[in-house]
Amino acid sequence: MLTIRPAQHSDLDALVDIAARVAAPDVSLPNDPKVLERLVAQSEDALADDIGFPSEEQYLLVATGNGALLGAMLVVAAAGHPGADYSFRNETIIHASPELGVNHRMYALTLSHDLSGFTLLRPPLVARGERRAAVERALLRAALAFIAEHPARFAEDLIAPLPGMIDDDGESPFWSAVGSKFFGVSYREAERLALGMDRSFMAELMPHHPIYVPLLPEWAQNVLGQTRADYMSTYGLLIDEGFEAERYVDVFDGGPTFNVKRELARSIHLAQTLPLAVDGSIGRSEPECLLANREAGRFRAVLAPALRRPDGRIATTAEAANKLELIDDDEVRCVLA
Repeated sequence: MLTIRPAQHSDLDALVDIAARVAAPDVSLPNDPKVLERLVAQSEDALADDIGFPSEEQYLLVATGNGALLGAMLVVAAAGHPGADYSFRNETIIHASPELGVNHRMYALTLSHDLSGFTLLRPPLVARGERRAAVERALLRAALAFIAEHPARFAEDLIAPLPGMIDDDGESPFWSAVGSKFFGVSYREAERLALGMDRSFMAELMPHHPIYVPLLPEWAQNVLGQTRADYMSTYGLLIDEGFEAERYVDVFDGGPTFNVKRELARSIHLAQTLPLAVDGSIGRSEPECLLANREAGRFRAVLAPALRRPDGRIATTAEAANKLELIDDDEVRCVLA
């Protein structure tokens, strides 16, 4: 049974292994044992604190099944804290001349820190395998369930950036056309410099005037707002959850940044909090449901067969209840899979 819970120090070796095996892991989690160890510690500390508003906290959730760690997902309470989180905002600029009868719309990119302080969901980092899609989906829904249960810890707006396109050499066409002109370094070097830092330094070097998209090389325009093949499954999951990606793109590689109001995310808006019923007759033929307890430090979520009873309770197996650390009539958050 797939179980999602907060990361523990004992997960570190498995996290290091997954980060080393998955392509471009820095988008989700850094491929650095020391940084991963720090993230686990920060997550444990945040869960142990009584948080009244989002700030520097980071929460690391992991998915396990059959005794193995299958994936992880990082949730940052306030993007950019204590500095600013920079992105490019898509805008439409009207160029008009009544005398000439010209009214022309042009797309432009403007450096923005609109998303600073929004809660940031990193894409799930999942080992390749038959259940990859299910693990990614469960991690995202579990993260949203956790956010819904503990709203004081998170912002009212959620963002989820996905990586932009890169070529066979690992370079970004968008960065080559834009960022490299102002920074004078390659995409890979820029990512290395920014890893683990806030991006406030970008305001010092990036252009503060609009960048007219039609003036960019065609090959840079073609990748704007696009993500890599490995992240198309996450792209689809975010769309299903009601996230939109029309307004903002990443300043480094032009990848899409999804956003949604917290209460409008599908797994939050449609979730129900119901009393639990442990039922030995529930089998694999029943539809799967993402069930989550209402704890913080001992947060648990499972992907398990479940059935809504006429009495209003949600029935599931004893195994699922045990993994949730719940008993009959305890309240559980339910999101249909």
